[in-house]
Amino acid sequence: MNFSLYQVDKPKKLKRLSSNKMSFFKNNDDDINLFHFNEIETGMFHIVYNIEDVYQVGTKRVGNQMNLPFRQFINCFFFIDNEYFLLEETIDQYREDLVKHVETKAGVAIKLKTLNNNDFVKLFSYLNGFIKRLEYVDENEVDYFLNSVSGKEFNEIAENYTLDRVTLLVEDQFVSIYRKGKISVDNSDEEYLIKFTKEIANAIHNNN
Repeated sequence: MNFSLYQVDKPKKLKRLSSNKMSFFKNNDDDINLFHFNEIETGMFHIVYNIEDVYQVGTKRVGNQMNLPFRQFINCFFFIDNEYFLLEETIDQYREDLVKHVETKAGVAIKLKTLNNNDFVKLFSYLNGFIKRLEYVDENEVDYFLNSVSGKEFNEIAENYTLDRVTLLVEDQFVSIYRKGKISVDNSDEEYLIKFTKEIANAIHNNN
């Protein structure tokens, strides 16, 4: 499962979202509805939003001829003891609309997190995994990549280049972390997702 990593200025206020009415059905006032809200571990919350949309089918000459309503469900995680909000990867427009919706409903400000080299180094140390693949760029934005990187090599590269992506093998599962705030966890098992999303958020939080 893929997520985008965001920062929230007042994470405790996200608990206000629980007061929004949960519904599977269309809300005439808003095309974004809260479908699920649950505290899955102490201080860690799972939210599912239902976004209403319509496929429009037609031709260039005759225009729109058919509307096909559908629902898009999007998972989110947040933590009241750190400032990170994880939003399941989806198309840009849904993501932008959902961020605005959460900001309005909870009274918070949310921005996409860009990782720096210190964040990557902290994550590597915190997750204690093997680096399967490393992607990085030099000062001229020339791309490089290496497979099967040792900890010593990783630290040397982190001191001299800009890290762009790290893929770690952690407990027999792959976790990819991108500079632009994307996190890819190669497992949809609920317990695994809970454990590693929490560890990733805590590692970055403790680095700041």
